Amino acid sequence: MMGFKDCLVSLAAEGDITKEEAAFLADEFEERFAQARLSLGDGPAAGAAREKLIADLKADAAEQKRQAHLTEATRLGLKEELQGYRNASGEPDVYEASLGELSHYGFRGMSSMRGKSEAIIAMAHGKLADLMFTFDRTPVLGRRKNMVTAADMVREMRGENTGNALAKALGENLSEVFEYLRQRFNNAGGSIPKLLNWGMPQTHDAARIRALGKTAVEAKAVWKSFIGPLLDPDKMISPLTGQPVGAGGLDKALDYAADSILTGNWAHMQPAMRPQGRGKLASQRQDERFLVFRTADDWLVYNERFGTGDVIQTAFDHINSMAKDIAAMEKFGPNPDAMVAWMTQVVRHEIAQADLGKASFARPTGKVKGWAEGKGNPGAVAAYRIESLYDTLRGRPTVMGGVAKSTADIRNLANSAMLGAAGVTASVTDPFVAASARRLADLPVWKPFGQLFAMMSKQNRKDIVASAVIWDDFMHTYRDEARMLGVMTGSDWSKYLVDRSMTLFGLKPVTTARQLLEARIWHREIASQSGTEWADLTPRFRAAMEGFGISASDWLVMQKSVDPDGLVTPMSIVGETGNRDVAEKLAELTMSWRERSVPSGTPNTRSMFTGKVPRGTMVGETAEFFLQFKSFGLSFAANQIEAISRYALNDSRGAKIGAAHYASTLLIGLTIGGAIAQQLIGLSDGKDPEDMTTASFWGKAFLKGGGFGIFGDMLQANTNRFGTGLAGMLAGPGAALLSDTVQLPFDMLNSAEGKTAKPAIDFAGRYTPILPSFWATRGAWRRMVLDQLQWLADPKAHQSFRAKERDLRKRTGQDYFWRPGDPLPAREPDLSHIGGN
Repeated sequence: MMGFKDCLVSLAAEGDITKEEAAFLADEFEERFAQARLSLGDGPAAGAAREKLIADLKADAAEQKRQAHLTEATRLGLKEELQGYRNASGEPDVYEASLGELSHYGFRGMSSMRGKSEAIIAMAHGKLADLMFTFDRTPVLGRRKNMVTAADMVREMRGENTGNALAKALGENLSEVFEYLRQRFNNAGGSIPKLLNWGMPQTHDAARIRALGKTAVEAKAVWKSFIGPLLDPDKMISPLTGQPVGAGGLDKALDYAADSILTGNWAHMQPAMRPQGRGKLASQRQDERFLVFRTADDWLVYNERFGTGDVIQTAFDHINSMAKDIAAMEKFGPNPDAMVAWMTQVVRHEIAQADLGKASFARPTGKVKGWAEGKGNPGAVAAYRIESLYDTLRGRPTVMGGVAKSTADIRNLANSAMLGAAGVTASVTDPFVAASARRLADLPVWKPFGQLFAMMSKQNRKDIVASAVIWDDFMHTYRDEARMLGVMTGSDWSKYLVDRSMTLFGLKPVTTARQLLEARIWHREIASQSGTEWADLTPRFRAAMEGFGISASDWLVMQKSVDPDGLVTPMSIVGETGNRDVAEKLAELTMSWRERSVPSGTPNTRSMFTGKVPRGTMVGETAEFFLQFKSFGLSFAANQIEAISRYALNDSRGAKIGAAHYASTLLIGLTIGGAIAQQLIGLSDGKDPEDMTTASFWGKAFLKGGGFGIFGDMLQANTNRFGTGLAGMLAGPGAALLSDTVQLPFDMLNSAEGKTAKPAIDFAGRYTPILPSFWATRGAWRRMVLDQLQWLADPKAHQSFRAKERDLRKRTGQDYFWRPGDPLPAREPDLSHIGGN
């Protein structure tokens, strides 16, 4: 061993290698020596370690060369796209182009990283439709079906014969998708080795493992004693020696694995005079294949205890994360972090050139943006937007995980308690939004409306998913991207609560049906236009497709891909022509365009507020609280502003008339929908319909239809329907819940003199999950439960109830048909004042 190290010292002294390189090689040699001596002993270990190091260095050199070629080819292609991009006004705009490379929803002429990942997921869903519908969840409790078959599927994937034909077929199907993703990851620059009968990835819940002991050392010892008997050390290949770990090396290998899991790999980071990042994405994803379990049952035991606990969730988490990594590498090379940093520097350089009046691919900075950046800092805002959007797409870092999880749980509780009317609002406003999105692309506007309920049938849903359309229930198992809520984090129980709430409220079923319908409209319309030449397509229809990089040559492929049902789908394109690239462009189009048709909230808008701030920090969590119930409306508004400008450019009747027609039609439709929702929700609260001849009514309807209904209540009141004022709503409902929880004991003490429990009753009325806001229970919960409790606990209950009636009459002119305090309605709703008194 000393001879090898002496050789390194000599080489460094002669200048053949640097001292840093000599130290690195010595460290690498010692690690391989430590691993080899476990099975070979001290004598042969040095030679084996030296040979292994030389072989690894040669392999690394070849892999580095391959990745370097991929990186340079990606950089040149990205440079061409950035310089060739033209905005809606026909000007070069490298900043807008760079955001489009990351995420866009049309009219950029390229595929985005986000869109590409969704396309890959959609294609995977198309191949796994049978599996997805076999393991669907029950409507009410959300329990996974057929879990016995799921366990058998894991056994079949490990090469164990169960005699379950369905499990065998589904396991083969899933293994094929896993293998396809592995190969595609490697083609993009990765190097994941193929393992026979690999089965499923291993996931580790670090929080559960840490909970095994008071310290990380104690937790590691308990974890090792649990997992050790489940593993097959003879099949675990050491990444250092390339040899099986063996029984003698298992303890040390588990030490290394535990240290990585418990510290987020920081225990093995080598300090260096540069920021520590994630490194090359291409070099990751080896750890999930290192631990090899003896049997499928051993894997199932571990997954239940320290993994996801759900076989299907594990499978689709793997598919989704692989798709995101592949998309990042195909867009930005083996090291996406470095390429995005390069792209950001390009943008800042071009903006600086434009600031000096020199030739540039950047649009000149406006006065407002120039003022915000300050003198001598051109491009700072652009850099912030690019970096924050990329961090949002790849996953913002978490500094204090416990804080982030706790505050997320608070927001999830508020979501389940306050969004019960969201399904009502969506059902009456979505048709107008969808009609506008279809009009923007020259798709049939009202004809598909009657097909909505058909989309809720299981067979229709399965057919559409099988054609390569994302089924959101498998994109995020507990809807981590819940509609109107943005990204959902937190404990599983709180995410489950929101998921079930959104289902019971009707928002989730309506959203799923509409998303599938909008995708099917594209499939049918492309097929109906297949006899039309590219140049003869209507301008808006062609522009919508061009926005995702679809070209005249791609259209020729689509023309040949009409299936027997009269549809052109991503799967029919692959089946008829084998052209995966065109298929994924169509998948990206349909997946991205549905955000225009069925808005949910976009990372583009969210990242403007959350930026690069880590989760778990005061600033990061404050931003999350602020965005609650607002990101949806902000994202919707941003997309509609873009749509209005694009509609003007692509309308054959004339730009100004076209833009005005689009905007007015959308706003009128949304306001009408908001008015209907407002009246329906009022009825569910026990109120007579509101006078629809007042300006305040239509102002609230306008805000509700546009996604800002929480502010509409304040047009005539100091508080909204959640019991908080403007400041509370700006801070966010989750922050209001936290504040009210802290304040509740003091309110109870202050009310003790009057011997009333009204503060506690009001708190329960606002924050009990589901019941206070669900349209089917909100009125009954208030009148039959809370009001009756108030009669018992509040000596002044009668005055309080009558004051509530007077306040409503004063603000809106309404009366209650189910009066506060009454256990049952006194009469039917009075419809006579809808048109005014």
